[in-house]
Amino acid sequence: MIIQILGPIVGALLGLFVLSYVLGDNPLYRLALHIFAGAMIGYAGGIVVRDVLMGLALTGLLSNPSSVVIPLVLGLLLLFKGLPQQAFVGNVSVGFLIGVGTAVAMGGALLGTLVPQVQATAGALRSSSLAAQRFGLLDGLMVVVGTVCTLLTFTFTASEPAGEGALWQGILGGAATVGRLILIVAFGIAFAGVLTAALSVFVGQAHVFFGLALRALGLGL
Repeated sequence: MIIQILGPIVGALLGLFVLSYVLGDNPLYRLALHIFAGAMIGYAGGIVVRDVLMGLALTGLLSNPSSVVIPLVLGLLLLFKGLPQQAFVGNVSVGFLIGVGTAVAMGGALLGTLVPQVQATAGALRSSSLAAQRFGLLDGLMVVVGTVCTLLTFTFTASEPAGEGALWQGILGGAATVGRLILIVAFGIAFAGVLTAALSVFVGQAHVFFGLALRALGLGL
């Protein structure tokens, strides 16, 4: 019961501390940031100790030690990065992390973004896809043209061609301009979505705060 009462109160106060940044940087705002950072780091540390060290490492050592030897060695080597004189020892672990992270990111970008986008663009003009669209052929053409123009936005040339090359360069430049407009619209929509989500959180916090204030005054909500 005490947690149910104090939780909304603390949340409302921290929300006010964050909103106080509108008046400029102040100790209350920094206090809220420090509490957030400390709580996040503490939670992450607890997850690491419980799930990684106790759940995976200790369990692996007891059941199948060979499966956790390499991860433990890499983790121990990574601790040397905190020592200036012996920091080079942790370069092996850092290199392994960067290599694996880069490979996973590249694989995710290719298999999760680029390949599906190419497949969707290639299939946008199929009869089955057109039948499912509201405007039929127009929707398919918009997908194909929009994708091509957006990709042409990242086309760069170092010289000014003449003749037919200049004409082709002008066509590419026009398509790139359309692609930039599409990117602006896409970024605007994404920013509007983030702003809407932030406003939703703000409305929720304001509702909690005013509800607590009314209850304190005995008015209810």
